[in-house]
Amino acid sequence: MIGFCWGGTKSFEHALHAADLDAAVVYYGGTPANADFSVVRAPVLGLYGGDDNRVNATIPAADSGMRAAGKSYESHVFEGAGHGFLRAQSDTVRGVANRAASAGAWPLTIAFLRKHLGA
Repeated sequence: MIGFCWGGTKSFEHALHAADLDAAVVYYGGTPANADFSVVRAPVLGLYGGDDNRVNATIPAADSGMRAAGKSYESHVFEGAGHGFLRAQSDTVRGVANRAASAGAWPLTIAFLRKHLGA
């Protein structure tokens, strides 16, 4: 499962509740509050923009909680990128798109899915 923004949070939440999930990718989604990481069965990949302070404030809870529960959680923060950095790269009006972060994050996503899905 791959989720972006609100969907990224939902992707992480789904990893907390779905016994049959094989992998979850969280793009700039927050860590679910009061999560019981011990029930997570799927590995989780988190990809975040360095300038996204609201979401990034939730990364330490995911990192420490998943590690304490012995679960697989890998996170990457792309400096200079904000929330929604993977969006349409031609969106220069809002200045959200970040080509360098996208070029780094997408291959990580594909490699993570190949590793955990055997594709």
